[in-house]
Amino acid sequence: MHRAAHLLALSLLMATPAEASPAEDASAAVTTALDKFNAGDVNAFFAAHQDGALIVDEFTPFVWGGSNSAQRWVSDYTKDAEKRGIRGGRVDYASPIQASSDGNSAYVVLPTTYRFTQMGKKMAGKGSMTFVMTRRGTDWKIASWTYSGATPAPE
Repeated sequence: MHRAAHLLALSLLMATPAEASPAEDASAAVTTALDKFNAGDVNAFFAAHQDGALIVDEFTPFVWGGSNSAQRWVSDYTKDAEKRGIRGGRVDYASPIQASSDGNSAYVVLPTTYRFTQMGKKMAGKGSMTFVMTRRGTDWKIASWTYSGATPAPE
């Protein structure tokens, strides 16, 4: 009888999925937003940001904040890409090198590679993206992100 109870308890533990930590949930929200951006779903990318998110990136004006900052960043990114002959921009990422959370806010750092075609040449720049996330009810929203990376070079 004791052995049967032990086996039952063990099977229940094995059948119960582990709950994700807040840092894992925030990291998943970040990677989902990047996946949406890479797939061209800008509305989902916008929805992943809280209004007024602070964005720092490598092209002018280098910083975006205030109302509709994510929308203005996409507009400026598109203009910059057209001006420099960039097509097919995407951000590939690996597992977070840092992810921490207090349950209401989170800090997530992803190693990234920005890939695109410029004037017919495949280019890549290794870097990282750092995100600050805030919880809004059950959802995580991007409060801030920064891209930092090397100058892209031919792949």
